[in-house]
Amino acid sequence: MDKDEPTAQDIAEMSEAERGQWFYDNREQVATDATRTALDRVVSVRVSPDDLGVLVAAAEAVGMKLSAWLRKVGLEAAATAPSSPPAAVLSGSETRQLQDSVHNIVALLERSGIRVDDPPSESAQSLVLRSSHRGRKKKTKAEK
Repeated sequence: MDKDEPTAQDIAEMSEAERGQWFYDNREQVATDATRTALDRVVSVRVSPDDLGVLVAAAEAVGMKLSAWLRKVGLEAAATAPSSPPAAVLSGSETRQLQDSVHNIVALLERSGIRVDDPPSESAQSLVLRSSHRGRKKKTKAEK
C-alpha cells in the first residue's frame, strides 16, 4: 500500500463528500484493485417529481450518482432495520376481538370490586394471578 493511500479507517472517518471525491479521484486505481461486483439487477421505484428532486439533490450533495446513492442508503437502512418482524400484527377482526376481550376482563374486574381506571390506593385490593400448575412446591431445607 502506498504511504499516501488512506487506510480503511481513514476512509470511514471521511465525510460523504470527501469519500465520494476520493473515490472519484482514484477511480481507475480502485477499479483495478477491486473485484467488480455484478450490478446486473434493476429495481424500479416510482417517485413524484418533487421527491426525485430531493433524492437527486441529496446524492449530488455527497458527490454521488443517484443510483449509487440510492443503493448505499438502501443497504444502510436494510442493515440497521430490525431483524425480526413485529411480535404480532393483528387484522381488523382480530383487533376487535382483542378489544372485546379486554372490555370483558375490565368488566369482570370491576364486578369484583377492582377499578382499573383509578390509581391504586393503600386500601385497594391487589390482583393475584395464580399459575394453572397445581403441583406442590418442594420445601427447601430452611423451610423444613
